Amino acid sequence: MKNILKLIPIILLLASCKETPKTSDPSASKILDGAINEVIGKNDDINKKYDDLRKDLGTKTPLTNAQLIEAFPKKLSNLSLDPSEQNKIEPEITDTQLVSGSFGDDTIRMEILDAARQKAVGAIIPLKMLHLNKITSESNNTIRYSKVERNGILTFGTDRDADTKADFQSDLRFLYANRFYVTLEGKGMDTDALWKAMGIDNLGGFKN
Repeated sequence: MKNILKLIPIILLLASCKETPKTSDPSASKILDGAINEVIGKNDDINKKYDDLRKDLGTKTPLTNAQLIEAFPKKLSNLSLDPSEQNKIEPEITDTQLVSGSFGDDTIRMEILDAARQKAVGAIIPLKMLHLNKITSESNNTIRYSKVERNGILTFGTDRDADTKADFQSDLRFLYANRFYVTLEGKGMDTDALWKAMGIDNLGGFKN
């Protein structure tokens, strides 16, 4: 998200140049169009995709807290669900339509937001911004971003080197079943290992 914000001044500068009176050289406008598209891309298809998703999700009835807890995985690979703050082995409802839990002594953290109705916008905007982001790395390539289709799902990943001293070395974000906004964080593993440890079948309880 912060990388998109860094691009805004560049976009505004290019746009302001484009709005100045046309020069006698017709190629100047084409050059500016090319520069703008290089920064933000032609995003009509992406905009339509997420606009349609937002409208569809706005018509869905949210799951109840009990349904969210029931659907949440109890185990990921060989990692069992950690006790909650109340020392119960169960996921927690941490916000409206949001269920979360940790596995394997906080090796993996998972949050799942039911993006139905009122939460549609809050899920779609972050995913759309991640989709639009063209930045692939930062901090001398010690932090790397990726967009990878896994099991037919477009996932947005971040991998961090150990020397970044981040609590988690990897995270993944994606929309499951065109409805549930999933956030994963993993310690001591990259995004490929995080996806494998999660196991897509473990999300089978979350259905439209």
